[in-house]
Amino acid sequence: MKRNNNYVLKKLSGVPYLMTFGQSQADLCRGVKLNETGEFLWNLLEKERNRDELVYELKKHYNITDADLTYITADLDNFLNDLLLRGILTDDANIICKTEPDYCSYIRIAGLNLCLRGRKDDFFYTFESFACKKPDKIHQTITLINRSPEFKTGGRLLLKNNELSVTEYNDYYALLFPSASGFLCVHMSKDAGNADFYYTTPCISDTFREDIYHAIRLTFLYLALQHKMSVLHSASLLYKNHIWLFSGMSGTGKSTHTKLWHKLLNTPLINGDLNLISLKNNQAVVHGIPWCGTSEIFDAKTYTLGGIILLKQSPDNYVEELSCDKKALLVSQRLITPSWTEDMLDMNLDFTDRLLPNILVCRLHCSISDEAVYTIKNRIDGYLSETGTE
Repeated sequence: MKRNNNYVLKKLSGVPYLMTFGQSQADLCRGVKLNETGEFLWNLLEKERNRDELVYELKKHYNITDADLTYITADLDNFLNDLLLRGILTDDANIICKTEPDYCSYIRIAGLNLCLRGRKDDFFYTFESFACKKPDKIHQTITLINRSPEFKTGGRLLLKNNELSVTEYNDYYALLFPSASGFLCVHMSKDAGNADFYYTTPCISDTFREDIYHAIRLTFLYLALQHKMSVLHSASLLYKNHIWLFSGMSGTGKSTHTKLWHKLLNTPLINGDLNLISLKNNQAVVHGIPWCGTSEIFDAKTYTLGGIILLKQSPDNYVEELSCDKKALLVSQRLITPSWTEDMLDMNLDFTDRLLPNILVCRLHCSISDEAVYTIKNRIDGYLSETGTE
């Protein structure tokens, strides 16, 4: 492992930073703030060293006990992997710690077959409801790899926030999850066929498992988009053999409203947070998915979609009919399928245009009351009667 010579250690008001110049600066690579340990490690890397040598020097310098060594080496791996990903370090072996996948399972969601490769306990329990035998065709292979990924320069940054950054390369997207419990980066092919999950956490934990679970959701959403399906942020229930999606900004009360339906009318709850929609012969359907937020409410079946009810808090309960363009705008804003590029945005808008003529879409101004349920129930009953689908 060795330094990239385009980075140097500089002190800014006494605080150590790795600063870039030359081509790295032209590539818009950013500086990195170091703590005392990071500065110590950077100075050690003045000459090429491997991971074991760095662990030995850390243990000697800080008088680290064997009991604490596991935690220290985990932090070291995160630090080194971060610098490798950024191209600040290079490593011919490109491996800090490696565990080859020893487990393979298959799941089927909305007719899409996924192969999951990793350690047996890496995958969230909700996937078990979608398990299937090995299919003839795999639409997406997800592989968990315990090492750092290959680093490339020259990518185009498409999105960056505290939860996710997306960089586009010629044949794949690099997805980085800064808030994950351990270093987590995904390289996903542009055809969605392969998604390699690189991580450095030394052991399985509930937090790590959840991080992987949510990252797989994103790669699946991209796969679904390629197959003309989209996911709406919404809570759903089953009423008169149709699924009804209740959607709104966080805190609007979609879960509260669907629970009122369940309490008053004993309607089954299908998913508490996300719903996958597709169109088959102009018939809108909702497919069960394993992702459901914190609600723990999900279903593996497929149902006919009746409509989307957009919620807005109000002291009064009434239904607002919407213009076609307002429906398209509001529904498209509730889709969580990726829109990293203009092409992806167009795919989502095209999906919305095809979906809306086939379902009921309206806005419910509502309070947290029984009256709110009966107000929208009357509108739904009227719609089913009008369309002859009751």
